[in-house]
Amino acid sequence: MPITNRSATAVFYRIVWHPLDFVVSKIESLLLLICSLAIIAAMLLTTTDVAMRYLFKSPISWAFDFVMLYLMPAAYYLAFSYGMKSGTHLAVDFFINYMPNFVLRYICPPILLLGSALMFYISWRLLLETWERLVEGHTMFGPVAWLTWPTAAIIGISFFIFALRIVLVVFQPSGQGA
Repeated sequence: MPITNRSATAVFYRIVWHPLDFVVSKIESLLLLICSLAIIAAMLLTTTDVAMRYLFKSPISWAFDFVMLYLMPAAYYLAFSYGMKSGTHLAVDFFINYMPNFVLRYICPPILLLGSALMFYISWRLLLETWERLVEGHTMFGPVAWLTWPTAAIIGISFFIFALRIVLVVFQPSGQGA
């Protein structure tokens, strides 16, 4: 049977797109779980810190730095890709509803791919920064010498998965909404 455009497309989706979407979806679910746990931990730690500060005049000295350095970046960045997949990301529906189909079909995908390339670059730079901070043992000055590499790692991994999701959205099979 000769390879037609239709069968080549079907092979691409069966061999490349669907397995990659499956793996990225599993990673997104894990990142969303970590994001949720980070939000819960930040709320509990902040509440405990406030209670300790005002009820016992003994605040938790490391709480603010821990929340701001690790928990808030996790809570903010780790959900990006899942939001794109589920369609809960910010969108200006007013403009989308009035754009011609030509723009949505032929102009938006290249712009999304350009954005994805930028996300891959940002991810690469952040992961290099993570490695440098890890190897050199960078810490933040303060009462506790917090390691700085986990923050860069959280953001770098988030941008990488987000970039993959954008590529998957651009090339998703017809009939599957984002």
